[in-house]
Amino acid sequence: MDFISGRVKEIISSRLQAIAKEIKQLTSVSNDAERLRHEIDCVKGIVNHINSGLSWKGRQPLAVVRQWVSTQEQIVNSAEEVFLQYEENKNRRLCCCCPHCFLVKRSSRKIRNALAELDELLKMKDSDFPKNGDLGEPQETLLQPMRNELVGAFVHEKLSELETWMLEDGSVRVVGVYGMPGVGKTSLLKQIINNEKVLNFFKLVIWVTVSRKGDISTLQRRIFERIELPWRSNLTIDEAAAVLHSVFKDRRLLLILDDVRRIIDVSNLGISAPENTTKVVLISRDKEVCKSMKADRMIAMKHLTEEESWELFCKGAFVAGDDHNIDSEIEQLARGVVKESKGHPLAIKMLARTMPLLHSSALSEWECILKELKAIDPQFYRIDEEILMELFKPLKHSYDALETDELRLCFLCMAAYGQDEEIDADQLIQLWLAEGLVKSRFEGRYVVLKILVDRCFVDVEVKEENGIDSWKVKIHDLLRDMVVHIAEIDQNSLFLAGQSLTWFPFSALENVQWVRISLMHNRIRSLPDEIYCRNLVTLLLNSTTIDEVPERFLEYLYMLKVLDLSNTPIKFLPMSIRHLYDLLYLQLSNTQIRVLHDRTFELSRVQFLDLSFSPLICIQSMIKKMKCLRILKLAHCYDLEFVSPDISQLTGLEELDMWKTLFAFSCEFETGQEIKKASLQDVCKLHRLKRLRLTLKSPIEERTVGNLVELQELWLLWMPQVRQTHLPTDMRAMHNLERLHLYDCHIEGTPDLFSELQNLNYLKLKSSELLLTLSGLGLSRLSNLEEIEIEECLLLTELGEEFGRKGCFPVLRRLKLWMLPSLESLPSSVEEGALPRLQTLAIFRCMKVKVLPLGLDNLKSLEQIRGDKEWWNEISSEDEEMKNPSLHAKYVEILEIHDNYHV
Repeated sequence: MDFISGRVKEIISSRLQAIAKEIKQLTSVSNDAERLRHEIDCVKGIVNHINSGLSWKGRQPLAVVRQWVSTQEQIVNSAEEVFLQYEENKNRRLCCCCPHCFLVKRSSRKIRNALAELDELLKMKDSDFPKNGDLGEPQETLLQPMRNELVGAFVHEKLSELETWMLEDGSVRVVGVYGMPGVGKTSLLKQIINNEKVLNFFKLVIWVTVSRKGDISTLQRRIFERIELPWRSNLTIDEAAAVLHSVFKDRRLLLILDDVRRIIDVSNLGISAPENTTKVVLISRDKEVCKSMKADRMIAMKHLTEEESWELFCKGAFVAGDDHNIDSEIEQLARGVVKESKGHPLAIKMLARTMPLLHSSALSEWECILKELKAIDPQFYRIDEEILMELFKPLKHSYDALETDELRLCFLCMAAYGQDEEIDADQLIQLWLAEGLVKSRFEGRYVVLKILVDRCFVDVEVKEENGIDSWKVKIHDLLRDMVVHIAEIDQNSLFLAGQSLTWFPFSALENVQWVRISLMHNRIRSLPDEIYCRNLVTLLLNSTTIDEVPERFLEYLYMLKVLDLSNTPIKFLPMSIRHLYDLLYLQLSNTQIRVLHDRTFELSRVQFLDLSFSPLICIQSMIKKMKCLRILKLAHCYDLEFVSPDISQLTGLEELDMWKTLFAFSCEFETGQEIKKASLQDVCKLHRLKRLRLTLKSPIEERTVGNLVELQELWLLWMPQVRQTHLPTDMRAMHNLERLHLYDCHIEGTPDLFSELQNLNYLKLKSSELLLTLSGLGLSRLSNLEEIEIEECLLLTELGEEFGRKGCFPVLRRLKLWMLPSLESLPSSVEEGALPRLQTLAIFRCMKVKVLPLGLDNLKSLEQIRGDKEWWNEISSEDEEMKNPSLHAKYVEILEIHDNYHV
């Protein structure tokens, strides 16, 4: 029996060991699987980080990065399949001897192989990616140099006449250029203002688009913007006219008024056309408008002939208009396509950018295109006195030829904005993102907008606004009129922006199938109690006089993703806003809202929330429910007293704008508060921030901001009496920082702090009272620094000699010095090869600077020396080098504000 019991023990022991081994193996597989899941998440996180960073920087990935991202996609997909198979087997009923256990154990080899591939992938990233962390390269610019697309003897004859009238004929003061839409009026004038003789003759050339209403105040504001004068909202027409008159008197001015539809008294603007120093060009569809505005000479723009149309088409379809080696049959069909444009330059250019290559396409392809073009029914389009039926067919074909539905919808959304409106590109792309038309800002800017610019659908202009390059998008009014109609017929979109409506339109209530409604820029006073558009995705009610949103107005808009109520006098949001479960974009800037009720914060999918310029008094702890929030704008909320520290839980936030709010962040935790307020430490927990604008009420301490490693743009404003004499050294960790604005930061200098910020391309220092020199800050070694702006630094006496040394500031393009009363000298000389990229040197109210550096005329890239007239006259009389005519030719006057005009 002992023998038997011993044998039994041995069997049991052996079996237990086997079971233990099986359990150990299963545990090992489980651990490997958990590690696999972690590494999959890690790689996905890296890819998201790369894409997000490049999107905000506006860069395309380097070739090595593109290759790695492509490789990881295959490896990660395979690893996810292995993990899912393991999970499926594991969830069955298991025991150590069942076949399911065998399946789990068999997964072990696949899991280990997947882990090995992921580990190799991460090693490849560490070894191949640039060590400086810069994974992208600049995108091809959207703003191409203007090409001469004018063709025909008639146009060149009129160009010559215009030049004579502008420069030689003193009796001509007002010129009218008229003709139907798209016939080339604007293109003709663009050639004139790029004429070197014209630019040298006139000290100021101002081009403004007149609003459809011909509103004098709006036109004055646009002129203020063009000459970089700040506009004050309560300025009367007479006050603005007085300012403009004082600015323009005794200056040679060429004023071009584009798209004039009503008679305008130019003298009411503050510009006296009869004076010999001023000439005005009117661009209009209507000859009678030009005659009524007493045009001394007029040009009637004509259609192009068939041969001229073909020449213009080839300029767009080929490089340098090379139309050789075309099959004769294809050319005949292509000429048939061009003939459908009826000699309109706009239609021809759009067709040229849409058509296949003439020298490599198939005959059948052109036959199909011509057939499609002829088949378009022009009666589909609403015709009135402003729209030409013959233009519709080629424009509609160009629209239909856009490759995807998403691309067509992106263009269609632009028609939601008002006539002649300059659309902010960032705002437009946010709308596209909310509608799901693009996946990222990067795609919106550098894919969609680029295609639309290349195809002549839109123009993009970069304007500088407070140190920010703002992209403005404009759509030709003829294209907008066309796409408004297409939107209504094909896409259930009602676009009635800027129609002077005083009541909510009945058509918006009659059709319950609307997907988009835009009523912006109207005088609508009230909304209906209810609206039953259950498919509505976008509702734009901004810039109206609506002062209340009825309680049930939003109740049935379940699909709504975009809601814009900005620039309205509304004080409250209705409780029915809680029904907007899918809302992603909520624009409430410049309203009268003081408190957001808790129901608003339950909109957990909102990604964009803007309350700038509103009398908001607090941001409650409920803000933490908006987990998807990516952009939060609270700039210029002058009544904002409280921000909850729960703002730190918005871990997906990429942009936080609290510029010039009443609420200022303390840089240390405050004690003795009845209710705890957010501190700078709470903000610094938002590790995904890329753009941050804050007001501070205490100096930033060490080891506070170093975690904001993804930050690309930083604006900091210190309140009065705060003495931030040295910036914290952990700012050196912000390796992705590209733009830095420091206001009222009284730094004496933080040695070499800036030299660590190798991606920095813009620096602004304003009101730094203790700063004596820019030497020693490490700026000269920044290989990407393109612009420096120094303003109101009262004790700054010198820039530093490195500004004139070869090898320093290798890519600096613009240097702006504003109101520096103690500044006595720039660098004494500029060495040969120094500042190789400098284009603009601006010096304003720096009256102690009497001499410009020797060798300044050697700067090959210098295009402008900007300054006020009094300063320039003193410089030119004392500095021998200023007798150089090439430097005189580069001087551009900075206009001063009238003494009685206070911003």
